[in-house]
Amino acid sequence: MSDPANMDIRLYEEARDLNAVKRIWYEIGWIENAEDAKYLRDVLRVGKSLVAMIDDEAECLVHTVPGQIRCIDEDLDMCAIVAVTTSRRARKKGFAQALTARQLANGARDGAAIAVLGIFDQGFYDLLGFGTGSYEHQVSFDPATLLIDRSFRTPSRLTKANWREIHGAMTRRLRAHGGCVLHPPEIMKAELAWTENGFGLGYYDGKELSHFFWCEAKSENGPYHIAGMAYRDGDELLELLALLKAFGDQVSLVVLMEPPELQLQLLLKQPFRNRRNTKGSKHENIHRSFAWWQLRMINVAACVAKRHWHGPEVRFNLDLTDPVEPFLVEDNWRGVGGDYVVTFGETSKATSGSETGLPTLCASVNAFSRLLFGIVSASSATLTDGVTAPDNLLKALDAALVSPSAKLTWDF
Repeated sequence: MSDPANMDIRLYEEARDLNAVKRIWYEIGWIENAEDAKYLRDVLRVGKSLVAMIDDEAECLVHTVPGQIRCIDEDLDMCAIVAVTTSRRARKKGFAQALTARQLANGARDGAAIAVLGIFDQGFYDLLGFGTGSYEHQVSFDPATLLIDRSFRTPSRLTKANWREIHGAMTRRLRAHGGCVLHPPEIMKAELAWTENGFGLGYYDGKELSHFFWCEAKSENGPYHIAGMAYRDGDELLELLALLKAFGDQVSLVVLMEPPELQLQLLLKQPFRNRRNTKGSKHENIHRSFAWWQLRMINVAACVAKRHWHGPEVRFNLDLTDPVEPFLVEDNWRGVGGDYVVTFGETSKATSGSETGLPTLCASVNAFSRLLFGIVSASSATLTDGVTAPDNLLKALDAALVSPSAKLTWDF
C-alpha cells in the first residue's frame, strides 16, 4: 500500500477527469452503457469529489454529498459517502481509504456530525472508524397474499422525468430513527435513471407529491423490486400496500425493504406455507436480513447532544480511539480520538478532558457510534466491539441508549 503522504490526490475537475471516471465506473460495473454514463455528470456536479491519480489520470474517486440522519426524533448533519470507486489498475494501493479519510475531514470542516456509507462487504471501512449499522429486513412475497382490506385511489404515473418531485417527497417523508435525506435533488435523477425498467406510482396532495413507490420491474410476472418508497403517515403507507396488492393478479413476487413502522409478516397470509411452497423457485417467498451500511461520528459533541435520556443521569469518562488518523495528511481534523467527559440525561453533552472519580468507558469510534444509535447495547459491545467499562456503567448505558432499530430508508 502506498504512503498517503506521497499520493497524488486532488479535487475532481469535470473537464479533466470525467472520461477517466466514466472508465472507472464501467470497469467496476456501476454503469454499463452510454445512457447510464450520461447521468454520472449530474451526480458529480453536486457534493464533493476527490480523485487519486496515476500517470496524471484519475484511477480512484470518492464522492460525498450533504444530508441529514434522524437520531431518535432529531436530525444530525450527515456526510453521505455515495461512491467509493477504484479502477482495475489501482487496486490495493490504499487510494480508496486515503480518499475516504480526507472526505471525512472535509465533512467535519463543512459541519457534518456523522458520516454514513453503504458497504461492499464488512471490514474494509472498519479501518476508517466505521461501525456496522442495523439489520435491514428484505421481504419477498406474493402481493396477492397481503392482508390489506382497504380501497385505494387511482394513482398518478411517475417517470424518471419526475425526479424533482420524487426527491421532494423523499425529503418530506415520515422518518423514523436512522432515516436519511440526501440534499441534492440531482442524486435522485441518477437513482431513477439507473433502475432497470423502472416506473413509479404515487399520489398528490394538491401540487405536492405526497406518497409514492418507485419500482424495478422484471418480466411479466415479476419480481417487482421496490427501489424507493415515501409516505407521510401510516394511512398513506397502507394505501401504497393496497396498491401493491392489486398487482397480485399478474405479478407473483414483490421485493420490499420492510418499512420501520410495521412488521410485514403480520400482513401476509400464511407466510411460512408460501415460503415452503415456493422454495428454490424464481418467485421464492423469503425473508432476508442483512446490514448493508455503516456509520461513524466525525463530531462527538454534536452527536451526543442529540441523545436525550429521561432517567437518572449517566456521567462517565470516555477514552475514545479513532483508527482514521494514519490515513490523514496535514489536516487540521485528526479524527475524534481522545478523552471526553460524557453526560447522558435531559441535556446530553460531551466535553474534552477527564474527571477524577468518574467511571471510564474505553471504546473505538466504531463502537461508540454503534452505541449512540442503539445498534448494539453497551454490554453486548464488550463481546463484539472491544468496549470495556465497569459493570454498573454498562448497565446504565444499556438503559440510557436503548432505541428503535435504525433504518436509513434511502439506499445509497
